[in-house]
Amino acid sequence: MSRLYDAKYFSSRLLGRSRFFSEAGAVIDVELKENISSIAELYVSELKRLLSALPIKDYEVKAITFSNGFNVAIRYPYDLLMVACEILDWVWYDIVDLIDDDISIKFERSKRRFKAMINENQQLLLRKVYAKARQKQINFFVHKDLLILGSGIHQFRSKLNNITKLSDIPWKKIADIPSVLITGTNGKTTTTRLTEFICRKAKLVSGYCSTDWVMVNNKLVAEGDLSGPSGHQYVLMHPKVEVAVLEVARGGMIKRGLLPNYAVAATVTNISHDHIGQSGIENLTDLAAAKGIVYNGLKADGIAIINLDDEHIRALPLDNQRKAYLSTKLTSEEIQPFITANNFVVYLDNQQIVIQTSNELHRLNNITQIPITVHGLAHYNYENVLHATALTFALGLTPAQIMFGLAKFGADARSNFGRWNYYHSKVAGHLVVDIAHNPAGLRNILDLAQGFRKLHALNGRLGLMYGNTADRKETIPEVVKIILEHKVDLVVIKEFQESLRGSVLGEMPELFRLELLKQGYPEAQLKVIPNELEATEYILTQAQPDDMYLLCSHELLTDVSKFLREKITLEKQQTTI
Repeated sequence: MSRLYDAKYFSSRLLGRSRFFSEAGAVIDVELKENISSIAELYVSELKRLLSALPIKDYEVKAITFSNGFNVAIRYPYDLLMVACEILDWVWYDIVDLIDDDISIKFERSKRRFKAMINENQQLLLRKVYAKARQKQINFFVHKDLLILGSGIHQFRSKLNNITKLSDIPWKKIADIPSVLITGTNGKTTTTRLTEFICRKAKLVSGYCSTDWVMVNNKLVAEGDLSGPSGHQYVLMHPKVEVAVLEVARGGMIKRGLLPNYAVAATVTNISHDHIGQSGIENLTDLAAAKGIVYNGLKADGIAIINLDDEHIRALPLDNQRKAYLSTKLTSEEIQPFITANNFVVYLDNQQIVIQTSNELHRLNNITQIPITVHGLAHYNYENVLHATALTFALGLTPAQIMFGLAKFGADARSNFGRWNYYHSKVAGHLVVDIAHNPAGLRNILDLAQGFRKLHALNGRLGLMYGNTADRKETIPEVVKIILEHKVDLVVIKEFQESLRGSVLGEMPELFRLELLKQGYPEAQLKVIPNELEATEYILTQAQPDDMYLLCSHELLTDVSKFLREKITLEKQQTTI
């Protein structure tokens, strides 16, 4: 048996609803390869023994085991979440010492340590405020020395040390702004941006967060992957925001819980193979359940938006909530049974978007005429359009407002950065920058490229820049199969150099290269250039006016996009001289 000392682990606060609890807590994630159940049982036993000896009696322990480790979570008072993390780590240290080195657990020492830590760190008034906010069903945040209750324009904020009693807080004046939650395997950022755009064009001060940034009314507030609790808090605590559109990452929900609560609507765009083997997600059913946590963030009469085209989302147990159903495949007759007094549906009828309630039917845009669908060729964006339509209708926007926003949101870098951003060079042909990073995303853009080439009668080469992260290496055979199916003429393999995720430099490009060769891809049509910008520069030296190249860029997305813009601008300047 390998030493437990070498096992990877981390603990984190659960700031909101999670797969364990409906309120705050803490979780430890331990990666193991053997004796998982017995070690988890021993860990839980020692954890419960310690917790039962401490002053806090209102707690709960839950555990899950999976093929490569286990999670143990405790529900604990909000003001003691960091102490809860310390407890989880401490018990793990004890188990490691016991199993690896036969060092007995010093229980009395542990009990003294955490009794003192609880006495030193507990904030009883903050605990009461948290409980009162939950009772009144308003959002609760602590940011540095600030307490924020409610959200957006309806929030209350105060320095923590200015609150001496519950009555210092004007509870009757506090409320939450309307918010929606968006997750899924593919399309969540596009759906988030489109939903926010429609709200903004309807003259609402809108804030949104995503894997790229936080924006408030189209102005950058913060940059980075902010689709977790930090990004949600940025948006919800902004004092000018009237509506919040929040992208929600799977990792954030699992590791830190779902910070926003009491949302008007929530959706899971779709479920496909991604993140399998991480944090107890071993199949698509597990992945759907993890992403389905967003539905727990709805207010009592909130609307769960269900994609009827995805069997894993349809199977989620959501019996007690209002629902909106959408489908790009079902006919008008087939979707009618899903309409009730509380539910509405969104679907396509002869390419026209339809919103139907129990007593109203609204016909919106022809989906092929919406810019984001690229003349109707980007079929994967049909789904995103319907999600955004359902979300904005749930928010109370009128069909006319939704139609206006759909017609104005473009398939370009300005509207939807990193998603089918098209550039035309008279020298290097047709160039597309996209963040496709998994098999479903790659298939989508290659399908679109084929349709685009046919529409524009392009007979040149089809090229691709692509790479894989270590946590997706099991998808490499499928990725190669998709490349071969679409008859890609040149593959330039790039590398996620800043996101190695357990691999070493050069490992993933080599695995990708070997799999391409194994499945019969010609070596002469293959090039390995790890740096995305250098790979793009190489492609432009090879490209001809009738060619089309898909540049799947991630770590250097901004640099690659800037390089292409500058090159094409220079071309135009030289043409006019």
